[in-house]
Amino acid sequence: MSALPGPRPPDIFIVRSNLAYFRGEAGDAEGAAAAFAELLDDIVRVLGPDHPSTRTAQNNLARWQGMLRTDEDTPDAG
Repeated sequence: MSALPGPRPPDIFIVRSNLAYFRGEAGDAEGAAAAFAELLDDIVRVLGPDHPSTRTAQNNLARWQGMLRTDEDTPDAG
């Protein structure tokens, strides 16, 4: 079996985490939360539930989910 070209975990996980983070920072908290949810599933599948990267992804997901709840509680201006 030959290796597939391209980045390998955890390198690709770092890239995906950065993309999700900056998506949220650009104002798309919902997209960031969705991206972190997908990333978390992949990290758990590849690295396992007790890997430090899994915990980091869980924390990042919780942060953006919290931002969504905060945005929902904030009244619209105007």
